[in-house]
Amino acid sequence: MNVKALLEDGAGGEYLSHLFSIERYAWMALSYDMALAVDMDGCILEANAAWARASGHWPESLRGQYLLEFMDFDDRERVLSKFQSLITSDAATTTFDFRFRCADGAYKRFNWNMLFSPDNEIFYCIVKDLSDVHDLRHAAYHDTLTGLPNRLFLTDALPRLIEAAGEHDHILALMFLDLDGFKQVNDTLGHQAGDVLLQAVAERLRQCISRPENCVRLGGDEFVLLETWPCDCHGAARLAESVISSVNQPVSIDGNEVHVGVSIGIALAPTDADVPAALMELADQAMYRAKRGGKNRYVFAADELRGCSSSTLESVEANA
Repeated sequence: MNVKALLEDGAGGEYLSHLFSIERYAWMALSYDMALAVDMDGCILEANAAWARASGHWPESLRGQYLLEFMDFDDRERVLSKFQSLITSDAATTTFDFRFRCADGAYKRFNWNMLFSPDNEIFYCIVKDLSDVHDLRHAAYHDTLTGLPNRLFLTDALPRLIEAAGEHDHILALMFLDLDGFKQVNDTLGHQAGDVLLQAVAERLRQCISRPENCVRLGGDEFVLLETWPCDCHGAARLAESVISSVNQPVSIDGNEVHVGVSIGIALAPTDADVPAALMELADQAMYRAKRGGKNRYVFAADELRGCSSSTLESVEANA
């Protein structure tokens, strides 16, 4: 938004304030879940239309109200401490749930994923209805920061994927990813910048594979990708090259251009292992060999046995 140009064109303060509000809260319109912005006093600044579906409250009726008024009395002290912890600690986000008073007077248990912006002094919240069985399962199987499937999902899905690969004579590649340079971003720009970076990387990884639901965040800056090919292990190398190229693209965070790399360990089922724990261990070990070999590269678990060297994006491009 070019504020100077708008002022020169005679735009008034009220009009500018309206535009700022649209830009600040545009993300809410894109969220299927309930979304809320709350100021330091606990006053609701903005809400999206999803609240009407889940709670019966229209956004207009929530604006200007204090969130405390909608909390079950027994939950208030615990929830307020969560709000306070975001202001006083280094953590950028937190997750909690409490019973929320709906328009009909009944209480529903909502799960809150909340981020605090110290620059704007605003709490940004994404809220899920835990009274819905589907939402309960989704919350249990997905990472709150990135929206990706989590470790629990991987534990349940991996045995089925290995079995299916064996039945159809396919190759399942499990790729263990660890970002290179993530800690430096956290240390220099702060945890909020680190969270923004993780969200950007997660979206890029999701776009790299054929089935986005097989892109998993284990925690921290560790991810797992799962992809299947009909007896073509070369597909795993091509995918790894694509992932490295995508992750290497800069991410703009608060005016800073951030660059990170990614080290990848690749284990294949059933050729390397046909047991989930063994496959994960082989991919993890291969990832650490990629780290020791110079980072921002991929290594196959079987490379050590075959006497093959690891591959970087640069070496692949040089030979193209």
